Amino acid sequence: MAVVVLALLFLAACQDVTPTPIPATATVQTDTAVLPTLDLAQIAPSAMPTPSPMPVATDTAVPPPTATTIATVEQVIVAPACFYTYTLLETNTSPGSVLSPGVPFLQTWRVRNDGTCAWGAGAAWVFAGGDQMGGPDLITLPPAGPGQIVDVNLALGAPPTPGFYTGFWQPQMADGLILQPPSAVSINVITPQVSDTPTPSVVLPTATAVPSTPTATPAISGWRGEYFNNQTLSGAPVLVRDDPEVNFNWGTSSPGEGLQNGNFSVRWTRSISVPGGVYRFLARSQDGVRVWVNGTLLFDEWRSGQSATFESEITLQPGQLLDVRVEYYHASGLAHVHVWAEPQTRYPQWRGAYIADPNLQGQPVLIRNDQDINFDWGTGAPAAGMPANNFSVIWIRTLSFMTSTYRFNAVVDDGMRLYVDGVLVIDAWQDGTARQVSGTVNLLGGQHDVTVTYYERVDVAQIRIWWEPVTGFE
Repeated sequence: MAVVVLALLFLAACQDVTPTPIPATATVQTDTAVLPTLDLAQIAPSAMPTPSPMPVATDTAVPPPTATTIATVEQVIVAPACFYTYTLLETNTSPGSVLSPGVPFLQTWRVRNDGTCAWGAGAAWVFAGGDQMGGPDLITLPPAGPGQIVDVNLALGAPPTPGFYTGFWQPQMADGLILQPPSAVSINVITPQVSDTPTPSVVLPTATAVPSTPTATPAISGWRGEYFNNQTLSGAPVLVRDDPEVNFNWGTSSPGEGLQNGNFSVRWTRSISVPGGVYRFLARSQDGVRVWVNGTLLFDEWRSGQSATFESEITLQPGQLLDVRVEYYHASGLAHVHVWAEPQTRYPQWRGAYIADPNLQGQPVLIRNDQDINFDWGTGAPAAGMPANNFSVIWIRTLSFMTSTYRFNAVVDDGMRLYVDGVLVIDAWQDGTARQVSGTVNLLGGQHDVTVTYYERVDVAQIRIWWEPVTGFE
């Protein structure tokens, strides 16, 4: 018996050395994993099956799970039924872009509805800024379904003071949405028989869609136009006339009396004196075109084909007399040709038009060359004569790019938009403090038109634009 008692005491002593822990409360094993979209009520303890009774004394009540569950709210985005956008295809100024003070003219924009919504009742062509030139605030926009092309005609008048004028108009839909970018019209107002104008402008003026009326013995004051009923400028011309500009859109019609609808050619010649500097000569035609300046061939695109634009730059000395020759031929189908030149010294970087209105409305207070779009005006005005708040700016520039995907970036306060060749790349047109926004676009190598619109509401004003090619994986 003593031996048994000692053995029991020995076993008790061993249990005191390594006691088994006893839980303070009973634990029920449950699955607490929750899908993000489930409601919290779906995982409440009351929703779980009741465990079978245990043959033990009543334990402390089981607390609900302590794990924190965050419900994720899924945002449902409903795609719009359709969208609006447009492309400017062509612009014509009749009777021309070089005008005497007070002369009325007709501006025509040929535009295409590139959206999926139709332009219906209530759509308008509205004045967006720059020089209004006696035009209305808005006119009715011709109705157009997706993909359709319409002509917008606006009666304007040359201002009474000589100078270079540019105005901007753009479509506005019935719901108030304004389509970007604005479409421009530019004219040069000169005093008759005065060659030294206060502001140098286009050498070969822009656009007319109406051919001049031939005369028996024309007095040549503009371009001497010689018209031939063949594609090779051969033989005697059927028609010789004074053409104020080299910019015609004949469609499928004849260019003049005695001429065929197709299979014709034209030679235009003119001598003109211009201010010195770098000039960009451009030509848009269907079919062949070539241009000489003082005997130098600037481009030779003597071939049939679809409408295309060609350009070449040349440096001219001040007061240099230019002998310009343009040759054109048309084979068949639609016929049009437009040759002009632009001085590159006035706005060598960004052409900035500053408007004392936050909605790009009204005439600019000033137009200037801005080397970069990188401004932090704080609470001050961007220039003398401009307000510190409630103003807007339109910057325009043609830039060369290599073939690549480019990311355009902006830091802005308040709103801005950026377009490349009329395509909206960044849309941040709302009030807000300084923030960075960006957008990407695929570009082929060559020149592309970049337009930036900006507005400032109140307080601090700043905008900075830059871009870089996108490479590698992002």
